[in-house]
Amino acid sequence: MPLPIQKLPSNHLGKDYIVGDLHGCFSLLERLMEEVSFDKNHDRLFSVGDLIDRGPESLRCLQLLAEPWFYAVKGNHEDMFLELFIPYLLNDKLPSSNVFKYSDLMHNGGEWVRNHINQAQQTMSVEFDNALVLVAKMPLIYIVGEGEQRFHVIHAELMKPRAYSIDNLVYLDSDIDRFLLDETISHDIEDRLYWSRSLMKSAVSDLYYPRVQKGLSTTFCGHTIGNKIRQILSHVCLDTGAFMSTDSDNNFCLTLYDVVESKYFSTSYQQSDVNRAKYKIITTP
Repeated sequence: MPLPIQKLPSNHLGKDYIVGDLHGCFSLLERLMEEVSFDKNHDRLFSVGDLIDRGPESLRCLQLLAEPWFYAVKGNHEDMFLELFIPYLLNDKLPSSNVFKYSDLMHNGGEWVRNHINQAQQTMSVEFDNALVLVAKMPLIYIVGEGEQRFHVIHAELMKPRAYSIDNLVYLDSDIDRFLLDETISHDIEDRLYWSRSLMKSAVSDLYYPRVQKGLSTTFCGHTIGNKIRQILSHVCLDTGAFMSTDSDNNFCLTLYDVVESKYFSTSYQQSDVNRAKYKIITTP
């Protein structure tokens, strides 16, 4: 079984970048990587999950998992993907047509998987099978660096299931370190790491909650779409709706954050250039 939390040292040879929910928008990511002159020998790219569904290049995004410079946590779309295909991974038997039809994945942008079915052999394509194995190994949390350089990468939020006060809303570094030591995360916590929107969805969160949570290092996340980066209780949400950026009537885009330079880069399907701006993450209360 893959470990739910993985710990990595700080990057002293290059830069670390974090990208918001890709949802199959591989060409947008390529544009951003070219803009920052991403060095595949020294830089690292972290993803907050949801590599697949809704956008046009889901399999290509999954294939990034094979790259030594790419690190992605599992999102709720990867969880739905595995729920549908783990039986196939274990016994090489495709899900029945009814299982396909009524799966959560199919109701949430997963129709692309049908393009990779080999009907004659009743298997999926080799490329799909290779990607499926990689998805099964994705962790839920990355811990990167130590001390003041430490940051986390998750998909949704570190909200506690039962929080009774503003000082007890989210899990802290000490909790995450304990999860790492135990090599396990309870199902309740795992579910919230995939699905919770208690912080970012609330219209008053950024007014009611402080931007920094004492005891919690900067935690990059996604899952909840907005048209800008948001920081609440040390969570920095980078989901800016990449797959929705085909519509010229909105400001959605794919966002890439440069941890070293404290700046972000964004682009969309409605533009050919890249926007860049500073976004200083606050780290002290």
